[in-house]
Amino acid sequence: MAERAIRVFYNASAVPSRPAGAGVYTLELGAALAALPDIELEVAAAEKLGFGTHVTTPRRKAERIRWEEFKLQRDRTLDSCDLYHGTHFLTPKTHVPTVATVHDLTFFRIPGRYGLAHRMYYRHLARAATRADRIVVPSAAVAGDCLRFLGYPGQRIRVVAEAPRAGLAPADATPLAAFRLQNNITGSYFVCLGTAEPGKRAIDAIRAMAVIVPTHPETLLLLAGNPGPLSASLKREVRRLGLGDHVRFLGYVPDTDLAALLTGAIALVFPSLYEGFGLPPLEAMACGTPVITTDSPAMSDILRGAAMFVPLRDPAEIARHALTLLDSPTERSERSRAAIEFASAFSWAKAARETLSVYRELVA
Repeated sequence: MAERAIRVFYNASAVPSRPAGAGVYTLELGAALAALPDIELEVAAAEKLGFGTHVTTPRRKAERIRWEEFKLQRDRTLDSCDLYHGTHFLTPKTHVPTVATVHDLTFFRIPGRYGLAHRMYYRHLARAATRADRIVVPSAAVAGDCLRFLGYPGQRIRVVAEAPRAGLAPADATPLAAFRLQNNITGSYFVCLGTAEPGKRAIDAIRAMAVIVPTHPETLLLLAGNPGPLSASLKREVRRLGLGDHVRFLGYVPDTDLAALLTGAIALVFPSLYEGFGLPPLEAMACGTPVITTDSPAMSDILRGAAMFVPLRDPAEIARHALTLLDSPTERSERSRAAIEFASAFSWAKAARETLSVYRELVA
């Protein structure tokens, strides 16, 4: 006898207009869940997301927070669902079974990465997640942090790996040429994503360029991502090192350009101090782009055997690996093939099936 469909209140209200990280997770997992025959999604969001039945939430952040705090738990749609899934920590007080996704607890591990108000808000959300009957995390590193910082019972934590966004693959010659033309790129380049936040350590990628440029003066570093609190200091470092012709700040790169940006790069440089999962490296690998990253959680767990690892805060080691790839096209080609194969083991369809299993634990 087939199991009946589970009606899920899928809280996607925190997805921003320019999704990255947790926003990508919410969109990709939601679409994959909606494709399963065993799920009916009531999707709470400011605008329709292209899957499930839409439940309208406030667009402005302050109004959304008031909705989270005072109205969500009394929402009639939630009351009629079998289960609630907060895709970004938040878990209301409700009689229905609850699942919360905790992406990372960086605001406990590296508090200086956030301003005071931002840090306190995230800690509030994380503590609200402890109400959930199950917490879903993307890696063993985050599972350990839930034990350490939240005191959440380990037997109620489920690890569900993330994946490259659907359809992300090596770009062909036409979009590659268009991207190069649009950005006036003639030589080789490295790319660094999510650059202007404390803890991402884009400054180490910039300092590595000071070692690379003397022997490869045509090489660029492209810093891609929304402006952040360190934008000004990163630009000062570029000026101090005399790298103004070799480092470019692209800002937010739309999904339509992401494959070309990654595919054309010699490597992704990702020197972050800590990640809950490390989705940018995996997405780079899906495009056949080698990855130079730090030997730190969770990259050391997720990417072991596939990435080129460097110690924390070590521009010299970044430069060493980068020069190896520049000087040996054969090695880069071999790493590119291996990267694609490695990334293919991760999919949102698999993540959706594993998430459905978590739902079924709670819904008879």
